[in-house]
Amino acid sequence: MRSARAGLCLRPVLLVVVLAMCAAAPCLAAESRESWQQPERVIADLGLKAGASVADVGAGRGYFTFRLAAAVGESGKVYATDIDTKALQTLKDQAAKQNVKNIETVPGEPTDTKLAPASVDTVLLCDVLHHVDAAQRDALVKNIAAAIKPGGYFFIIDWRNKDEVPFDRGRHIPQEALVKLATDAGFVLDAEFHYLKYQVFLRFRKPPQP
Repeated sequence: MRSARAGLCLRPVLLVVVLAMCAAAPCLAAESRESWQQPERVIADLGLKAGASVADVGAGRGYFTFRLAAAVGESGKVYATDIDTKALQTLKDQAAKQNVKNIETVPGEPTDTKLAPASVDTVLLCDVLHHVDAAQRDALVKNIAAAIKPGGYFFIIDWRNKDEVPFDRGRHIPQEALVKLATDAGFVLDAEFHYLKYQVFLRFRKPPQP
């Protein structure tokens, strides 16, 4: 009888603890990536045209790759590059399964995307730089710059450097550092989008040839 009462007393306490934990740190599993990433709006803001060539650097398993492929159409090309060859194989298999023929996977290295010089109109780099060793970021962005055609665009999406961002804490890069990486590689900051909940979204342009 005594143990039963103890159990009854503990239940309200446990409930209060659980509710307090949820209030302090909302369960992220309930918040889908689509809700905070807004992928369709991001794709629209890339301004891609049918027939364009685009690189998804750090493509992983293709979260943005397939959306990019749809945006540029059958006459366009999407290069999905990553250092994770297993993820690229998954992406490649999925593309074959879906009969998507305008995606090409490109195994890369930490500072080398393996993209040909001046081969793409646009590069998307989403949630990648904070995973790259700080000493290698400059070389990676300069390699990306070499792959973009004069007048082309480079988009960086990465976590805001704020405590309320619940992902990859301790790895967030200040926005001014992201801008410096791009401008040091010869890009010009062209636009900034403010609607993403957890991420900065920056557009850079590679100056046209004189």
